[in-house]
This record gives sequence, C-alpha cells and structure tokens, in this order.
Amino acid sequence: MKKIKSLSTLLLAIVLFITSCKKEETAIESTKQVLGFHWHSMIGSEDASYGIQFTTNDGIKFKISDWRYYVSNFVLIKDDGTEYPITDKVFLIDIANEDYSLDSVPVGNYRGFKFTVGLDSATNHKDPTLNPASSPLALQSPSIHWSWNSGYIFMKIEGKYDSTVAQIGGASINQPFFFHVGTDNLKQVIDYSDEPFTVESGEDKMLHIEMDFLKILNSVDLKTENATHTGDNLPLATKISNNWKTAFTLE
Repeated sequence: MKKIKSLSTLLLAIVLFITSCKKEETAIESTKQVLGFHWHSMIGSEDASYGIQFTTNDGIKFKISDWRYYVSNFVLIKDDGTEYPITDKVFLIDIANEDYSLDSVPVGNYRGFKFTVGLDSATNHKDPTLNPASSPLALQSPSIHWSWNSGYIFMKIEGKYDSTVAQIGGASINQPFFFHVGTDNLKQVIDYSDEPFTVESGEDKMLHIEMDFLKILNSVDLKTENATHTGDNLPLATKISNNWKTAFTLE
C-alpha cells in the first residue's frame, strides 16, 4: 500500500513538473512577437505602378517597367539603447508585394531601427546560384545580379520617358532609361533611430514605410541623366544612391 502511495506521489510530481515546464515554455514563447513591414512604393502622391504614365517634378512624363531593390541588416534599437541586430534577413522589395516579415523579435519598447539599402560585402559577392530558389538572393528573372561584376544590383529601375519639348506623353514616352546601382561603396544606411515603437505580447507589429520614386530622381534630369550600370556612369549612380537617404518616409 505504501508503495502504491509512493508511486502515486511520484507520478503526481512528474505531472506537475511537466505542466510547469510547459507553462514556462509558453511564457518564453510569449516574450517574442512577429515584426513586419508594409512597404509602400510611391511616385509622388500616387501609388507606383508599372506601365502607368507619371510626371517628374521637372515636368517630364515617364513610365516604369521595373523597380526593385534590396534591403538588409536590420537593427532594432531597444529602449535602453542597446542594439538588436537581425543580420540574416534580406528583402527584395518589389512594388507588386507590400508586406514583408522580419520574424519574431523580443517584446518591448524600442527607440527606433535602422536598415541598409543594399547588401554587406560578403553577401554581395556570394554566388547567387548557391541560394535556394525561394531566397531573394537567388537568381531572379528579370536578373538583378551582375554576372560580369560579381555582385548584386542594389536597386534596379527601368522605364521610358518623353524626350520631346511638348511633353504630350502617350506614344511619345518611348526613350529608355535605366538605373542599375550597386557595388559595396554605394549601399546606404537608412536611420530611424529616433522613431519609437512598441512590440506587445500577443499582437504582431507592423511598421509602415513609404519610398518615393520622385525623391530618388531629386536633381536628376531624365533627358540628360538616364543611364547607369554604376561603373560606366558612377556620378549618376552615386547621386541616386545618395538620394535614397531622403526617399524613405516612416508612416
């Protein structure tokens, strides 16, 4: 009889221990929550779209056919000033897709965050064929990688513009432009260190970011500055890269 009671006591202790462990695991899991980004691509005050006629701030009519760019190296800045880097996450932003997940991050208050337009040097020069097809770093179609330059195009913009004086648009939008901007030196850190937000337990957090194409074209004249593969027109590529810093807005 004593053995039965001892066995019952032991079984009860085991059950309580397992229950306690499960509760502890649940508590640990609830200390993290999914952080995502809603990435809104704009052309001035209008939603960006392929094949639609737009007008630059200088009055030049144009259409875009491709606008994609890499963002990476996210860093969250905690309320105590320490940094929480997320170095394994890369987004290939495309105007056709607005929602991107940064996965689970610690619950709490944050002073802000930072991210990079472009890729770190090691990632930039890796062989894209070694990545799974689902990775944004895999070979893309249309391509966003220079096989001859052993690196990724950090931002690829292509389209056509109206080169006429009258700027009537329509069929007159027939002159191609392209900006293929990359190389290690032209990546840019976008700093929102002073934009506080909170990730709450039990509730996914979404941050909203706008990028304005017209701000990328700040001080760029499409009629005379309309082509760069970076190396062949470094001044134009550098100008566009520098414009990334002011092209973003946190909604």
